[in-house]
Amino acid sequence: MRKTCFLILSFLLFGPSLPAANARTPLSLEQCIAIALKQSPDIAAAQAFVAVAKANMKVAHAGYLPQVDVGQSYIRQTYNYTANPGTPPAVWRLFYKGQSNANAPYYYAGLNLSQTLWDFGRTKGAIESSQAQFQAAEHNLRFVRDQVDYNVRAAYFTVIAARETVEIQKAAVTDAQRHLDQAQAFHQYGTAPKIDVTREQVALANARLALRQAEENLEVDRAELATAMGLPADQSPEPVGTLGPERSPESFTQLVAEAEQNRADLLAQFDQVQAALGNLTTAKGNLKPDFSLSAFLDFRNLTLPLVYNWSLGQLLAQSIFAGGANRARVRAAQAQETAARDNVESLRLQVQQQVFSALSNLKVAQEQIGNALEADRYARENLALAEGRYKVGVGNVVELDDAQLQATNAAIAVVTARYNYQIAGAKLDFVLGRGPK
Repeated sequence: MRKTCFLILSFLLFGPSLPAANARTPLSLEQCIAIALKQSPDIAAAQAFVAVAKANMKVAHAGYLPQVDVGQSYIRQTYNYTANPGTPPAVWRLFYKGQSNANAPYYYAGLNLSQTLWDFGRTKGAIESSQAQFQAAEHNLRFVRDQVDYNVRAAYFTVIAARETVEIQKAAVTDAQRHLDQAQAFHQYGTAPKIDVTREQVALANARLALRQAEENLEVDRAELATAMGLPADQSPEPVGTLGPERSPESFTQLVAEAEQNRADLLAQFDQVQAALGNLTTAKGNLKPDFSLSAFLDFRNLTLPLVYNWSLGQLLAQSIFAGGANRARVRAAQAQETAARDNVESLRLQVQQQVFSALSNLKVAQEQIGNALEADRYARENLALAEGRYKVGVGNVVELDDAQLQATNAAIAVVTARYNYQIAGAKLDFVLGRGPK
């Protein structure tokens, strides 16, 4: 009865048992990418730059619209007469009445309107440049999303590979312990020397050390996955599934054409060329006159009611000499356009090289999988033979330890080869501009 009451009281005070604080949420690759696209601060920053470019585009469009200002003022002041330079003495003596502290108010309210009618392309160039910068910002956002997608894929596969490596090292520790037990039993029966036991103890210690290192590498890789997803390092999910299947071979020429059409950073560089052309149009417009219209309507007087006046006029202004600044701006804009086009060509060559390198790495990684699988099969067969030989007293412990080490390394090599293949595939998708949908 007392035990039952204690259990009930414990449940009421502490509640049911909770899962461990470090339990990881199993997530697929697609789920991890979706979280990263929402959480990544790099994407958020790129989105902010898109907003900036959009606002600047509206600023440039404002040049086509009328500018309207409204204002009012109230002033109380003295009105002692003072002569301006050039005032005849007779006029001064006529109006000067001495100085007095007497004051009166002055009221003003006015509306001013101005409209540029034609500026020979200055506003048009500014709009074209701002539109190109906006498109470049959107392409840069897409490129950042592609980069985040690739980083998550690489980190995701790294965690899977590290996790499988831990399992291989655990199996190696189990085998080392079994070999030690076997050597100790043989030594007790006098069929094996003491050095066999010592060597197996060393092999077990090394296997445990390798396991500990593999476990630590897994934790580091988990933290990298969390960072790639835009999460704190201790909130990494648990990847589900295994390494993906092999891919079908693709033509280098077709891949280059796809990359040049899809790469967001290359498209952004094309946008910079258009922005430079817009700046050039604006710079050339500074050499031409400016034709504008202005008007005002105001009300002012010393007392109420106020007296109104209005004005309507046009202005034609042409810069005759600005110290060479306007022509220098044209030359600077022309150089900017040349640099932008050269940057496009340079980036295009880099894209071709990146596609070639990624495709080559994918082919090599695919061949390494077959070689690693063959080596793993022979290593496991060799280990089985070595264990059998040692069990019947034909083999020796050196042969057994070498076979165990080769089998462990071969199994890790299979995981590494598959991981390298997945990373190479993700890299190829990235350099081709195959980002998230």
